[in-house]
Parts: sequence; C-alpha cells; structure tokens
Amino acid sequence: MQVLDTAIHASPGTVTVEFVGEGGEKIAVTMVVSDPLLDHGALVDRAKELMVQCAAFGGLPAQDSRHSNANGSRPGIEPPSDTGQDLYTFEYREGGSVRRLEGVELPNLEAVHDEALRSAFDLLDDAAEPFQNGWAVRVRGGDGEVVLSVDFDEARREKAAAAM
Repeated sequence: MQVLDTAIHASPGTVTVEFVGEGGEKIAVTMVVSDPLLDHGALVDRAKELMVQCAAFGGLPAQDSRHSNANGSRPGIEPPSDTGQDLYTFEYREGGSVRRLEGVELPNLEAVHDEALRSAFDLLDDAAEPFQNGWAVRVRGGDGEVVLSVDFDEARREKAAAAM
C-alpha cells in the first residue's frame, strides 16, 4: 500500500495513527502513550516500528495451538524456505512474567542486538515499574542457548545516548 496521508487521533492514554492509502485503504496502529509530548513525527515513527515488529514476528505465537499445525506455522501458510537467516527465540521480561516469541528470523547477531535493544526500549516505555533491574530481553539461538542479553541498565544508557 502506498501511504498518501497519515492521521493521528488522541484519546486519554492512547494515540491511534492511521496510514491512509489509495482507494481508502487504512492501517491503524493504536498505542499506549507514556509521553504526552511526543510530536507528530515521533508518533508516526513509533507506529511504523510497531508494524515492522508485527511483520518480523508474524501472527500468533507458536504456542497458540488453536491456529497452528504440528510444526508451529499457521494452517495453509508454508514455512519460509532456507533464507540464509537464523532462527531465534526472543524472551521479554515484563514485571514478573516472561513472554517468548519463537522462530524470529534475522540475518546476523548485529540485527539480533538491534532488535533486542529496540525491544528493551519498548519495555522501558511501557513499564509499570520504571526502575526494573536485570535482563530485559534475552535471545536464544536455535540450540536453545542464550546468544545475547540486553539488561534494563544498558537499555536506559543507550536510550539516553540516542536522545542526545
């Protein structure tokens, strides 16, 4: 879809960014906003990041057996052929729970680090407890071993450096 316009609709605590395309097509991204002073460009960028994350991680998690087959893919959707990318499992720590996203394809550890760091920024933005410690995002390789970890302190430092 070629985006012709964007529209932003704010309500208490949330913002919806609509991407408007030809023929009236629309994609809407609704976000919880912790910083009410974000400008139009920052909101559009954040909505684009969320869409990229959705595209990278696909649909429902593999654990949702109601909509997946034995190999974890959605019915009627063939798993990707050999793309030269490795499969990773991302683990996100939010409060007292851990959320896992399996089967994330990325080309190299640099891309894995970039995605883990961006995800840690998201956890900081959405955190109910602003001063969490320890790991925020862990990434496991195909063998189940942790290949990379980003902790909350690193994410806070990197986010502060990026804001300068």
